[in-house]
Amino acid sequence: MRQWMARSHIPAVFLLTALNLAVCWRLFQVEYMDEFGSIEGSFIAIARYVSRHWGDFSWFPLWHCGMPFQDTYVPVLHMMVAIAASLGKISAARAYHGVTGVTYALGPATVYWMAVRMGAHRGAAFLSALFYSLFSPSALLMPDVAQDLGGFWSARRLQVLTVYGEGPHITAMTILPVAILALENALARRTGRALAPAALAIALVLLTNVPGTGALGLAVFCWISVQPAGRRAAAWVVAASAAVFAYGLACYGVPPSALATIGANMGSMHPDYAGSLKYESLLLLLALAAVAAGGHLLARTRLPLWLRFAILYFGLITAVVLAADFRKLELVPQPLRMQLEMEMGACLLLGGAAWAIYGRIPRWIRPVVWAACLAPIAVQFSNYRTEAQIDTQPVDLASRSEYSTAQWLDANLHGQRVYAAGSFSFWLNAFSETPQMMGCCLQGQSLPVLDWVHYLVNHMTDPKDTEATKAWLQALGVDALVVSGPSSTDKYQDILQPSRFEGLYPVLHREHGDTIYAVPRGRPSLAHVVRTEDLVPRRPGGRMDYSEVVKFAQALGDSSRPFASFEWLRGDTARIRTNARPGDLVSVQVAWFRGWKAWVRERQVPVSADGLGLIAIQPECEGDCEILLHFAGRPDGPFAAVVSVASFALMVALFCRSAIIMNRMQ
Repeated sequence: MRQWMARSHIPAVFLLTALNLAVCWRLFQVEYMDEFGSIEGSFIAIARYVSRHWGDFSWFPLWHCGMPFQDTYVPVLHMMVAIAASLGKISAARAYHGVTGVTYALGPATVYWMAVRMGAHRGAAFLSALFYSLFSPSALLMPDVAQDLGGFWSARRLQVLTVYGEGPHITAMTILPVAILALENALARRTGRALAPAALAIALVLLTNVPGTGALGLAVFCWISVQPAGRRAAAWVVAASAAVFAYGLACYGVPPSALATIGANMGSMHPDYAGSLKYESLLLLLALAAVAAGGHLLARTRLPLWLRFAILYFGLITAVVLAADFRKLELVPQPLRMQLEMEMGACLLLGGAAWAIYGRIPRWIRPVVWAACLAPIAVQFSNYRTEAQIDTQPVDLASRSEYSTAQWLDANLHGQRVYAAGSFSFWLNAFSETPQMMGCCLQGQSLPVLDWVHYLVNHMTDPKDTEATKAWLQALGVDALVVSGPSSTDKYQDILQPSRFEGLYPVLHREHGDTIYAVPRGRPSLAHVVRTEDLVPRRPGGRMDYSEVVKFAQALGDSSRPFASFEWLRGDTARIRTNARPGDLVSVQVAWFRGWKAWVRERQVPVSADGLGLIAIQPECEGDCEILLHFAGRPDGPFAAVVSVASFALMVALFCRSAIIMNRMQ
């Protein structure tokens, strides 16, 4: 038994995981925390919707006037949470905290495994993972982080999870070391069976978090750069093969069309990054060239592979993060979020340095050193547990305006679309299935006009601009406007001068400092009979004139026109009933995507987009007209599904083939 304990890595992994579980254990007991500035409300909303609509969530109607589910957010964590909620018969919020608590606790264990697989002594790997568990180097390197934490000895990784809601990022960081150790294993064995786990790990990171995927890409580049000269070319081949294989596995979750949407929104979401690419992209290339040169030089030293990797990874991520922190230079999207990956590299170096010092201490003194180290470890453990207790305090939902307003909307508006901002927008769909004009996760947004209306409502306080909000909201099918006043618990209160809407919109409800205004639309339906000349015309770049929007909004509210009822039959299918004349169109205030199809009496009719990006149907019928509107998925959906199925089949075949060969050899 003692020999097994001395050789096995299981005790170290168990101890590290138990240590982190002891820190974050309250996550497994709390449903809603008193951290409503956190974006986790949006992640809970996705999982909540999936858990209530299994087999019927290809279209996500809650955000951005509707969007394909693949555009909401990369899906792995949300699917895990939805499965946990459904199987455990618990709320999505409870499941979310349980799943992210597990991924948080496993993070240091995967760092340990990665270091050991890359040649680290178990002692050095354990110390690195211990530093990663109980120390946040970013507080020493970034004054803003230290101020946010309230000192140098608090838990940044835990704070990012609980206060800011970065569950997907924390989960991706737990998988990142697995991808690197799997690549190292694939390089050593050069077999398809060894390549498959590396591809699977990379695919899981890609399907979990975009910043985590960027950090993994930089980690893979560092891993290649530190390889000995004789293995570097093979490392490129292994990494490229694993990356292609990984995208094949992930293709259905992140199809090319979703990647195109993310790319199209990159500039508006990250203007500093877009500017850096335009004017200073050479700096990123120079940084990567410096890493490659540094790896070449380090490979000629006696430093072990894992330590060379730690030096390069820490250096590269630190340069990216600090350039954004001090110079506002974004070499990658959202570089400040990579501060946690910077900590991973720093802790590997700290663990290596501590082990090197420990190795120079005479053996008879080492027990004394261990005993002396127990005190600061215990202090840090206590600090982390105290912070966890503070950050995971349960909330009295009845005291939160986000909750009370969501409940009122759910009970009184019955699925009608609303405009919401601030933390209310984050949390509305964690409590309700009330659709929003905006919602979360701008990388998946397809209607550029929404950004303009969002800015108009929130920031433009001139009376003429406030008056103009009415036509825009009517044109986009919004029935209610939620405005947070000074006494609201809304964390951000994004809408400036909230009193400016008084008198312009009728008041529906007031509670906890929130006011819900009715947006008068005449007919609370998402479908309307119009003429071609009523639509906002399509122009290059999405240009439109305000007078065209006013004309469109007036046409939608014209009571002399036939009424068109709109009813969702499924998440991706709606039925419209109206009385049409030849030449009439039906405008549907739902975002248009390739994949929307419409039928009238089993006859397919044309569907297109208007200048706002909403659906326009040519029913080509006279008199009573029933239209079936269905979202069949993006055009690249079947291709992406075939690619993913083929990739999974290949992965299974590689494992089975290797198993058959091993059985024959035995």
